[in-house]
Amino acid sequence: MTVRYPVRVTIMKISGLPPRTLDTIAARARIAGQSVEDYVRGHLIALASHRTPDEMLNEIEARLARPLSRLSSTSEETSHEHDRELGSAKSALP
Repeated sequence: MTVRYPVRVTIMKISGLPPRTLDTIAARARIAGQSVEDYVRGHLIALASHRTPDEMLNEIEARLARPLSRLSSTSEETSHEHDRELGSAKSALP
């Protein structure tokens, strides 16, 4: 299955890459049967698809900042449901 992305041309200039780095990327792209552009594009897409540790921490902090009232009412409802089910099961026993 081929994944198609909206066509949008983006030009990036990366200054100061050591020659050895560019040689390594070019060699890896060649081994993968890709152009350097396609190889780097794939890695950039993969990089952007994962959250960074800072993004994860921010998400955790945002979740912890939410009020707990919804959580505790859900827990109480679940507890009452469990008690009712347990009572039904006990009354079904001989």
